[in-house]
Amino acid sequence: MNIEAVLLKTDLFELVRLAGGNPNNHGRCPCPIHGGDNESAFSIYKNNGKQSWKCHSGDCGGGDALDFVQKWRGWDFKQAYEFLGGEKQADPYEMKRLADERHERARLELEDKQRRMEAARRELQVADRHVHYHETMKQWGKDMWAKRGLDEGLQSFFTLGACEDFTINGGYHTPTLTIPILDEARNLLNIQHRLVNPPNPKDRYRPETFGLGSIPPFLAIPEMGYDGGLVIVTEGTIKGMVTWARLNVSDIQVIGVTSKNAFSKISNELQGKKVVIIPDPQGEKEAIELAQKVNGRILNVPDKIDDFLLATDMSSNNFYSMVRQARRV
Repeated sequence: MNIEAVLLKTDLFELVRLAGGNPNNHGRCPCPIHGGDNESAFSIYKNNGKQSWKCHSGDCGGGDALDFVQKWRGWDFKQAYEFLGGEKQADPYEMKRLADERHERARLELEDKQRRMEAARRELQVADRHVHYHETMKQWGKDMWAKRGLDEGLQSFFTLGACEDFTINGGYHTPTLTIPILDEARNLLNIQHRLVNPPNPKDRYRPETFGLGSIPPFLAIPEMGYDGGLVIVTEGTIKGMVTWARLNVSDIQVIGVTSKNAFSKISNELQGKKVVIIPDPQGEKEAIELAQKVNGRILNVPDKIDDFLLATDMSSNNFYSMVRQARRV
């Protein structure tokens, strides 16, 4: 049984296209396994000279072509191997042994990756990069944040900043707005960069440090975690900040998830809480699924919530009244 030969002859780009994906020249596309329209949710890349894949916005995982087929088709290792052209195997014990070997290798690689992630996160925390971006922010950055409804007082509260020159995709340069993502102990988990001049309008965010996993949810008040007299969930970090700033109610927590596909990741933390979810106009399906899991409510507005609040200039009291009228699903 020659697993390496099967992997070497398999074109992961073609395999992803067969699954319904359409990767660009950089190997990026919406995830063909869990769906969605996030153009940077899925990537194909080289790992030790071999093609590998990674889902960045869902729970699909990553790995080589065999792993992809197993996730995509819901098959076991033997079925995936034969699907990719491997010879049919009659010995179930040999198949189990090979599958166990792959599992153990993946476990060791995951442990090593977790150690490297923790080291990178500690380095990021020691460097206090978010403070640097905030303290060196030029007027253009302050003006851009202000246009999003976040004045200089709120910019300081959230330690918002700007980066003059951020490099992506191996050489593309753009200024960015920066958002620190903190845990409940106010440890820096990562920094989210909002690209001012994105190469693709649908692909606007990048982390400060790659390899730390997907960006965790934004907590408007980190110390509150997923608690509060009311917990509001928005699709997007900036939307979360604008929502919290407009409400101005001390016992309300606002959580901004990175995409509509990330709603499901926080369902366990929201059990037993009073929850209102504010989806984007095209993200209601995933929001409803979360609301049903946590017995929450949905607030629909005709535009993205931050644009809606800025366009209407709604008062805190009127917005709070609207939130209280969110519908059950």
